Amino acid sequence: MQTRLKILALLLVAMVACQAVAATNDVAISLYNRWERLPSEQLMKMGEQYRCITRQPDSALVCFSIVANRYYQGHRNHDDIKYAIEAMTHIAWLYKQDFYDYTKAVNYNLQAKELAEKHQSLDYMPFILINQADIQKNSEAFVNNNIFSEEALQIYKQAFNMALEQKNWHAMHVAFFDMMIETTFNDKESMIEREMDILMSDAIPDTIVNTQFARCLIRGVRAWNNGQSDSSLVYFKHLLDIAQQQEKPGQKRISLITANHYIAFWYLAHNRLLESIEVLKTLEKLSKEDNNALSLLDTYKNLSQFYRVLQNQEMAEHYHLLYLEGKDELVNKRKLGSAKEAQFLYELNKKNEQVRDMARREQMKSRVMWGALITAIVLLMLLVMLWVNNRRIKERNRQLYNKSLEMLRADEEKRELIERLQLSMPIEDEPKSPYAPNETPQREGKLSSARQSDILHRVFMVMETSDEIFSPDFSLPRLAELVGDTRNNVSEAINLRYQGNFNALVNEYRVKEACRRINDRTQWSDYTLEAIGQSVGFKSRSTFWTTFKEIVGLTPGAYQRQSN
Repeated sequence: MQTRLKILALLLVAMVACQAVAATNDVAISLYNRWERLPSEQLMKMGEQYRCITRQPDSALVCFSIVANRYYQGHRNHDDIKYAIEAMTHIAWLYKQDFYDYTKAVNYNLQAKELAEKHQSLDYMPFILINQADIQKNSEAFVNNNIFSEEALQIYKQAFNMALEQKNWHAMHVAFFDMMIETTFNDKESMIEREMDILMSDAIPDTIVNTQFARCLIRGVRAWNNGQSDSSLVYFKHLLDIAQQQEKPGQKRISLITANHYIAFWYLAHNRLLESIEVLKTLEKLSKEDNNALSLLDTYKNLSQFYRVLQNQEMAEHYHLLYLEGKDELVNKRKLGSAKEAQFLYELNKKNEQVRDMARREQMKSRVMWGALITAIVLLMLLVMLWVNNRRIKERNRQLYNKSLEMLRADEEKRELIERLQLSMPIEDEPKSPYAPNETPQREGKLSSARQSDILHRVFMVMETSDEIFSPDFSLPRLAELVGDTRNNVSEAINLRYQGNFNALVNEYRVKEACRRINDRTQWSDYTLEAIGQSVGFKSRSTFWTTFKEIVGLTPGAYQRQSN
């Protein structure tokens, strides 16, 4: 039965995949038909708009891919080559920054670098090097857990020097900010003293907002290193004012993120954690707006650490969980690649062949129709089989539930009998010792069968009548105390007569009580299953779930559904 279900499921997945490919094919063709006639200059502007302003990386990828593919379609004049290199660099940036697929980012960046060197078109080489350094730094951070990458720093320096030679101030500033973040937060700012001196010199025009931002940042870092703590904070806060002057929204967000990182660092260094946390929350918002996963993860990590210092464990665990989830998602995307984007790009690269061969498209549509029909049939069969299997599972669960009810009724009858016997017996202040006044307890492991049965009987009396067993701190020594015997004798009687250990015995009674409370809709209906598990002595949800399933045959959730 299971084998047939697996085969049908695989067939269904294959059919659905065929339909998805056809649907993606039609979407890509439609998009291409509208945009492929546009000139490269317009497509590059559209791509920048989608990438930086409207935050639509898929649409930006289409624009840049059309321009990049024109080079391989034979468009080889100077402008076509220049636009192709720029487009490939942007594609590498998209895969690095938005899709977090470093494999594709590396491939496209290498293509751009090879093309630039081949045609001696080096205008975009600084950005190509910045991409390379970013990929190296992020790989070091997430694969090797290295918070500082000297190799990445050297590539940033190469990009800085090339941009300086070209007087490409924007690329130079981008490389410099990356170097500052890489070094100052790792106490290695001495490694970029030359670059800081260059930016402070008259060779760089101070009319550019990024230059003003960089110089203010340098003054703040140097004031900090010279022990001028208050002055450094003034400079770091002034960065926020300069960032507001940025005209491009994307650049403004990046500048604000950078400024807030340094302000948070200053507050942390002065043990002003509450103010640092407020800044980090601003960073969290800015990072989300910029879709900057790396900055967001760093913010979550810092927030978790700061709340832990403040002994706010709830918030510390909250942000630690967000950090772990974000890191896991990021790492998995990089390891597995982005199949969706890869398929998307593949369809774009094959567009010219698809447009020329319209007949094949019609044939594909016909196959998809037949595939849809077969898929519908397979799906119907699978649904029927799943329905039958579901009925069997429900019937099995009902039988297990009824069996549990019968067990509970038998336990209730036994408990009522014990209560009647106790009422008919005289009340004693203390339990009688099982030994005569001058009798010495027998050596451990030498109990007679009668003594074992007697001890086990008294054990069951305690288990049936005492609510202490539902305390998470209930232990074997306490049970022995209630029984009136030694710990080892009680343990031996349980092991030999009950055919189980102390934990198994207590868990059985706790699970039975949990079943009663789940069925008791008047008193326990407002309690969650986790709360019921804790009320009968289970310290963790996982232990409660596992033990309940082993004893009853159903999970607490399935048992509760049967009781409704």
